[in-house]
Amino acid sequence: MTLAVLFPVVVIFGLATAVEYIQHRERDLTIMSLLSSQTGAVIESALAQDMLNSDFGRIQQTFDAIGQDDRIRTLYLLDPQGRVIFSPGGAEAGAMLNNEDPSCQPCHSRPTADRPASMVVTNTQGQRVFRTMRPIENRPACTRCHAPGRRINGLLLVDLSIEPVQAALTADLRDNILWWIGTTLLVLGVTHVALRRFVLIRVGELDQALERFGDVGEGVQLAETPDDEIGRLSAAFNRMAGRVREREGQVRELSRVLERRMRERGSLLRRLISVQEEERKRVARELHDELGQRLSSTVLAIGAAERLLQRDPEAARDVLRSAREALTATTEQMYNLILGLRPSALDDLGLEAALRAHAHRTLEAAGVTLHMSSERVDGRLAPEAETALFRIFQEALTNVVRHAQARHVHLSLRCADGCVIGELRDDGRGFDPASLTTINGDGRGLGLLGMRERVELCGGSLEIDSRPGAGTRLCVRVPYTVEHHA
Repeated sequence: MTLAVLFPVVVIFGLATAVEYIQHRERDLTIMSLLSSQTGAVIESALAQDMLNSDFGRIQQTFDAIGQDDRIRTLYLLDPQGRVIFSPGGAEAGAMLNNEDPSCQPCHSRPTADRPASMVVTNTQGQRVFRTMRPIENRPACTRCHAPGRRINGLLLVDLSIEPVQAALTADLRDNILWWIGTTLLVLGVTHVALRRFVLIRVGELDQALERFGDVGEGVQLAETPDDEIGRLSAAFNRMAGRVREREGQVRELSRVLERRMRERGSLLRRLISVQEEERKRVARELHDELGQRLSSTVLAIGAAERLLQRDPEAARDVLRSAREALTATTEQMYNLILGLRPSALDDLGLEAALRAHAHRTLEAAGVTLHMSSERVDGRLAPEAETALFRIFQEALTNVVRHAQARHVHLSLRCADGCVIGELRDDGRGFDPASLTTINGDGRGLGLLGMRERVELCGGSLEIDSRPGAGTRLCVRVPYTVEHHA
């Protein structure tokens, strides 16, 4: 981690040092080029009076004196054609310089207006030098010897060695590298100590705490000081650990509730299977014992009437009348049996009509007065919602008859807030709903559990308000989805 943090610092320091050195080098070379140009101007000034006096001996002496300086690599006075007129010692006098030479191209390759007074070039010996080119202008005082129409009488060319400047730059680069290495090492050391003291050790403690938290899950607590990023992270970890412990308690409680609900659903399923089998037995028994017997006796009565029809028509009519009454009773019993399984009104006329007919049939037989009100619904509810609401109120009405000992029942259906709301109230003896939150050994509570299961499958809710001696109120809410039937 230390290297990951320090590597960018080292790179930045290195780049900053390199950029600073390059800028310093360019700045020094520019200054030395200006100084070289000034040196050419000084030499020109030293030669000006002698050139005006045409004192060629003194001019040569001046060249010889200046040429003794080791920093002077080249010193020429050229005529306009590029012929050397004067040089230190006069050794190269008369030589012709070619401006096509590579050492001349850095200057002569540019337009005349863009040529600098001094620049760094590589001379014919391969040495890097400051080259200064000073044109000798044809002034009025020069017209005694030179044609008046000429603009330039010659050129002073001076090459100064770049080695002293290069040596200084090399020393400066060495100092910069040493400074960079020393600074980098110092920064590395200080940063490593600071990172280890304030970051790595504390992050290690946080890592160990996370490992212990994963293994144990409780009792892990980190120091929250000092109040920096890691301290705030430790505080956040402590809050998270507290929330996790709280959630663990909630999960355990939810697990117990889920386990209880699974047991209840298992009991409900067994009860439903048992009730289904009992209902099948009851239907089979009624079909066999009552309907079958009545139909058989009716068949026998019709046969007897056929035999009596010729010799005793009056007796035959009596037998047929008895057979008709038996068929009427059988039909009514069959109708009641069908209604007990699933009322046709629920499919044909809808929830309100089916509930009204079932409530009247159930409560009137028990001597209970029914008061029912409803709001008209545009269209039919979804079949699942109609069936769920009908079965819930069917179970509730059965409980009223069996247990409530009520005299009046109020049943209402209405729509509000996107829901179908069904409410049933009685003035019976009531009960304690808390006593039926779990299924007892005798099966009590299965009816209410079945109601809740049905309404939850429809995405609704069930509310039961009751207490001993104060009657019971049952309210069902189911999302209002309408199906339009043709």
